Amino acid sequence: MRLEEFCISNFRNIIDSGWIKATDVTAFVGQNEAGKSNLFEALYCLHPFVETRYNPDEDWPVDDWKGKKNCNGMRVSQAYFEFDEGEAEALFEFATEVVTEEGSSELEAEIAMPPDGLRLFAHRNYGYDTGFDLHDREGNAIEVSDLGLSKDKVLEWAGERVPRFVLIQDYEFSGAQVELNELKKRLDEAGGKRHKLSTDDQTILIILDLAEIDLDDFVEKGSSAEGRTLRQFDKRAASAYLTQQFQKLWKQKKVKFDIDVDGPTLKEALNKSQNQR
Repeated sequence: MRLEEFCISNFRNIIDSGWIKATDVTAFVGQNEAGKSNLFEALYCLHPFVETRYNPDEDWPVDDWKGKKNCNGMRVSQAYFEFDEGEAEALFEFATEVVTEEGSSELEAEIAMPPDGLRLFAHRNYGYDTGFDLHDREGNAIEVSDLGLSKDKVLEWAGERVPRFVLIQDYEFSGAQVELNELKKRLDEAGGKRHKLSTDDQTILIILDLAEIDLDDFVEKGSSAEGRTLRQFDKRAASAYLTQQFQKLWKQKKVKFDIDVDGPTLKEALNKSQNQR
């Protein structure tokens, strides 16, 4: 599934971005404070790798102070995703309503063929989770019940298969470090709800997830000499794995991740070659 286009509104200095086409590589060029980072942060929250929400106290446009009190339910991000070959058929197979009769077992339902030009529409508002609907090529909503589909099943399928967004601002992240024990403590105090942590903490946790590093395991291994030795092997393997994953996704620059652990401190250095690919 591929992001086709998106639109951001009611977010910091962005009142309405209009629809923006997305390709395999999409570049945004603008002056400082023009809103480029705000655009990405708003899009990230549409379907984030680590769950987070729009915060009206930080994200509502300052020029519309009066409107903030009525912002709950206001649209922030919306996007269209194009189905890859076979995905629409897989959705229909998964989400087709099964007819049942009282006292009987489920009856086999006839699975309809997806209409031409079908697209997945994702949207998120202040105070709400991400929603998913089906639209035609012209942007008209299609009632899933008219297609014989279950609304709950469509939401479940889309939530698992729509690409998750990762936002890394490397000019803030390069050379970042964190005390592992303190990070684990803050995460535990937040009840595991990462969106309650600082942006820096969330970014470190995203990198750990992408590198397949278990925070609890790293902290535990740091409590003994043998564990710290094993952790050195882990961090080298994780650095290589993370570098490989990003090289597959980010081909316009050569990227190398070096994750280092010194006692209880995890350090991350992001080195980027200026050689364009």
